[in-house]
Amino acid sequence: MKNIKKIAVFAGGVVGALAANPFTAMAATQTEEKRSLGETMLYALLNTVMGICIVFLVLILIAWIISLFKYINKFEKERAAKMAAAAPAPVAPEPVPEIVEEELSDDLELVAVVTAAIHAYEEAQGRDVPADGLVIRSIRKANRAGWQNA
Repeated sequence: MKNIKKIAVFAGGVVGALAANPFTAMAATQTEEKRSLGETMLYALLNTVMGICIVFLVLILIAWIISLFKYINKFEKERAAKMAAAAPAPVAPEPVPEIVEEELSDDLELVAVVTAAIHAYEEAQGRDVPADGLVIRSIRKANRAGWQNA
C-alpha cells in the first residue's frame, strides 16, 4: 500500500511538472534513492503511455488540419467570383495574323544543301557515291523526341 501511494504521488508530480514546464519534468522524475525493478518498470510504462498520448494528439491535430483543406477550394472559388465581378469586361483581342508554314520540299536550295551533306557523309564513310546517284524525294521535319532520347 505504501508503494502505491508513492507511485500515485509521483505520477501526480510528473503530470503537474509537465503541465507547468516540460523542461523541469526531468528534474521532478530524478531521485537520489535506488528504485526497485517494479517501480522502474512502472515509470517506464507511464512514460510510454504519455508518449503514445502525445503522438495521438498530434495525429488528431494533423487530421483536423487536413479536414480543413476542403474549404480551400470553396474559398478560391469565392475569391475568383469576386475578382471576376470586380474586373472590367475583357476587351476583344486584336486578330493575330496567321503564320503560314512554307513548304520545304519545294525549296531547291535546301534540297541541294541536303544532297551535298549526304554526299559528303557517304564519302567520309568510305563509300563511293556517284554524282548523279543521290535523289532527294522529300524533306520532312524529324521527330525531335527520338533525338532527345539518344
